[in-house]
Amino acid sequence: MRILRQFALAAALAYAALAAHVPALAAQGAVSIQGYGYPGGELSTRALATGGSLAEFDANSPINPASLLVGTRATVYMQYDPEFRWVTGTGLNTSTVTARFPLFLVSGRVGQARLSLSYSSFLDRTWTNTYLDTQVVGALKVPSTVTAVSSGGIADVRAALSYTISPKLTLGVGFHVFPGANRIVFGRAFPNDTTTFGAFSQTNTFNFSGSAVSLGLLATPFEHINIGVSGRYGFSMHVHQGDSTTLGDANVPNRMSASLTYDGITGSLLSVRYGTEKWSAMRGLGSMGLSVFDATEASAGLETAGPRIGVNQMSVRLGYRARQLPFGVGAQPVHETELSGGVGIPLSAGHAALDVTIAHALRSANVGYSETGWILSLGISIKPY
Repeated sequence: MRILRQFALAAALAYAALAAHVPALAAQGAVSIQGYGYPGGELSTRALATGGSLAEFDANSPINPASLLVGTRATVYMQYDPEFRWVTGTGLNTSTVTARFPLFLVSGRVGQARLSLSYSSFLDRTWTNTYLDTQVVGALKVPSTVTAVSSGGIADVRAALSYTISPKLTLGVGFHVFPGANRIVFGRAFPNDTTTFGAFSQTNTFNFSGSAVSLGLLATPFEHINIGVSGRYGFSMHVHQGDSTTLGDANVPNRMSASLTYDGITGSLLSVRYGTEKWSAMRGLGSMGLSVFDATEASAGLETAGPRIGVNQMSVRLGYRARQLPFGVGAQPVHETELSGGVGIPLSAGHAALDVTIAHALRSANVGYSETGWILSLGISIKPY
């Protein structure tokens, strides 16, 4: 019994060390889900298909609050994004599937103004990893199975308002809160000797809170040229263990981004986008060893008319995105390049639409590991009138 008590104490201390620091790649089995999680970019299925280049103009992407007036009806929008992920490298070859519901939005128009309420995934930290290990207990070498599970992340809940000043200028403002919860389960089981050693499992829950405000505009300075610009200013952000103990204080990252589109080709829309995000503002939430980087991204895309379905015209989309992820592997940053394509299918005489996108992402860090991800995104818009 003394040996068992010593082992339980050692396991508890090991878990405490794990919870106090950001898990390493070997524990998570992923390049992209380091630190506080993977930033999907808060892109709708349509915007994702263009590499994010249409995000400043897309009413269903909670990026630019001025983009709300691009639509003309009340809208309910829902999205589902499963990702199939493979990681390869020295001594590591894993595959995982992560099911995400990254975006829900409702909006409506009142006169020249449009209101919207959205719930989107800001950082997703959902992963599961199981591996075999051997524990030395006294003179015995006991085989065991270690399981680490993380679920949850940080969400962005936004209330936004936009108003058309003139046919060539629309302004918008958004108010954000960032609730979140991350549940971590760490356990060890001894399948060959359950009566002597039993099993060990511990669960910790970390809760997040923060707030921010965003501003945006849409402008048409020249014929066929449209500009979208938006920014977010972050206020304080906190992480708590359970409901009480404060573990860290930081700020929501500031963000700036701009897009330009050209619609001078009949039936087509060309777009480019560039953005920066000051993720280092979150450093105070983690340990001093947290590897966090300010990140930039650039994207380009095309949306063009596709085949007809009855009287409705489909849309075909292509895109490319290159960016740096906020949390690194060790001291090395993670870079991601993404190719995407998709279609938009109008339904029910224009009262609904189905967007389908497939994105192929390559992620790498200078540590001998690489990751491939395939994201299938399905977005459904319902326009009651």
